[in-house]
Amino acid sequence: MTTHEETTPIVVGVEHTDAGRLAVVWAADQAARRGLSLRLVHALDWPGGADRDPEVNPHRQTWSGRFRDAGVRALDEARDLVTTRHPGLTTDAVLADGAPVTGLREHTRDAAMVVLGSRRLPTATELLTTGGIAVPITAHARCPVVVVREPEHTSAEPPTIVVAVDGARRSEPAVAYAFDEAARRGATIVAVNVRQLSGGLLAGLRMREEMQEGRLGLAETLAGWTEKYPTVPVHREVAVGHPVEVLREAAEHALCLVVGTRGRGGFTGLLLGSVSQGLIHHARCPLVVVPTPPDETSDDHD
Repeated sequence: MTTHEETTPIVVGVEHTDAGRLAVVWAADQAARRGLSLRLVHALDWPGGADRDPEVNPHRQTWSGRFRDAGVRALDEARDLVTTRHPGLTTDAVLADGAPVTGLREHTRDAAMVVLGSRRLPTATELLTTGGIAVPITAHARCPVVVVREPEHTSAEPPTIVVAVDGARRSEPAVAYAFDEAARRGATIVAVNVRQLSGGLLAGLRMREEMQEGRLGLAETLAGWTEKYPTVPVHREVAVGHPVEVLREAAEHALCLVVGTRGRGGFTGLLLGSVSQGLIHHARCPLVVVPTPPDETSDDHD
């Protein structure tokens, strides 16, 4: 029986940058690994006041034509990169009018996953420029979104996939993705539960209880998945600290870091959880953000 994922493409945002090319390579490798097609999308982010379809002014016709040609060249270069790496991969290219968020969001509806490059900009700058599209795309997408800021670490032995497990129901889709990916790649799962404690004497007294709760949460969440994937090695970690810092360090040499987040649309969906948002800006390997269906979310923090 053919599943929905098996008939949907992996969508990757194409930028004429090193980060954009890194994302295209990652997406092409993933599509080849999963037997999926690849869709290359480049958004024509027209400057304010630009005439997209000039009819009278020859100067505007020339500028608009060159702007479109640059977008076509970016797609052609991306397609050549994919063809060289995976000659048999089914690939199509889309030149979308409009801002990158709008253009890419249109293609997340039927995507198996969406892959984005991410340039190293200061957080405030990235959020206020068209380069900062990862947060709004991730907040609205109904499929996994992969933010490729750094290459995956393929030389580490054993190869690892780090997944954040908080014991809540919303961890389940992220854990499912992590085990599936680990099985495909012969990798070890590193499941991390992060405990946050305030300072003072009370924190010290509660440490043992918190660590025990973390271990129980990991055991309960992973039990069914270790049975389903008996050949996938699993390493469990309970750590104390800020989740962004702990997870970033845990995944420093990983193939990818997988986290869950609320799967809500509309205005509330823009309020992407602080942990997911922090990792978009600071993860040291590809970050996979897996949404949870709205009826399965019960907590207010990510």
